[in-house]
Amino acid sequence: MSARTCRYSIGYRKTVSYPLPGPPPNPADAINGALERLDGLENVPLAEHVARFDAVHATLTDALSSIDKV
Repeated sequence: MSARTCRYSIGYRKTVSYPLPGPPPNPADAINGALERLDGLENVPLAEHVARFDAVHATLTDALSSIDKV
């Protein structure tokens, strides 16, 4: 679910999604925020690097795919 979509359940089985009002989020903000999470990585234990890279990759994938409306 994106930051601009609200979902709620109707009954037991149906989920409805609808866009939230307002301007769409700026993908550049998400990209910059993701890259900032890599700052200070040298001070993070090596065992936590994979989780950090996965989170950054997911954020970048979402932000970049929203640019082309993919």
